[in-house]
Amino acid sequence: MDSSPREPQRLSALYQYHNAPEVAPAHGLEYDDTVYPSSDKYPVIHERLYEGKLSGKYGFGGDNRPPRIIFGMKVRTFLVVASVMVLVIVGAAVGGAVGGQQLRENQAQTMYTNGTNAPASNPSASTSSGPSPTSTFSAATPTYTPLSDCPDSNNTAYTSSFSKGSSGDTRKNAGLHFTKYCDLSNPLSTDGAQRIAEAFVYSFSDCVEVCAGYNFWNDGSNCTVAVYQSGGGRPGNCWVGNAGDIQASSLNETQGTDVAILTTS
Repeated sequence: MDSSPREPQRLSALYQYHNAPEVAPAHGLEYDDTVYPSSDKYPVIHERLYEGKLSGKYGFGGDNRPPRIIFGMKVRTFLVVASVMVLVIVGAAVGGAVGGQQLRENQAQTMYTNGTNAPASNPSASTSSGPSPTSTFSAATPTYTPLSDCPDSNNTAYTSSFSKGSSGDTRKNAGLHFTKYCDLSNPLSTDGAQRIAEAFVYSFSDCVEVCAGYNFWNDGSNCTVAVYQSGGGRPGNCWVGNAGDIQASSLNETQGTDVAILTTS
């Protein structure tokens, strides 16, 4: 009987006794020739761990973890796309600001070119003021009908509201008292008469107030006549001026024309 020690049989796969074809051992499953006292039917797995990864002779060659993904893109791709988007947004904002400024300057230049009123030749004035506006605004026209208090007010005295102190100094009483006459010719159409102002009013008294207001603010009696035509249209149905020492008796009868003459006494 051979008393030489028995050499252990070399393991070739997961199990020692089988008739199946041999295959390459899985990664981490290696041959082991060491004699174990209990059983050598099972393979020995040598694992060398380092920070959660297989390393060394039996470890993996690289990091097989999946790459980091942001919005479906790799980190580098995401950073490139984000940088491009930021540049596009900044460029659009700057371009919009510059374009808006250029548009305003072009509109201002167009308004100035098409305008009928040129700016003053004074350099300081042209620098501080912008181009003359060319657009117009049409306000709603009142639909009131001008009224006449004739013939009831014929040959009656009228005192301006300025004499009541509602607008300032009550001592300015010169040129505030008138006499109304109905259906007389226009004294401002005579030779030597001077027209001071024209207005569109809605009553005979309003027309007289235009003349009285001129006298009040100029502290005199330069306006002596107010002529009112209730049937007149815009821009004026009231004319005020200076007709000298005109007398109502010297005027002819004219339907639709009312005259107020300044009272000198």
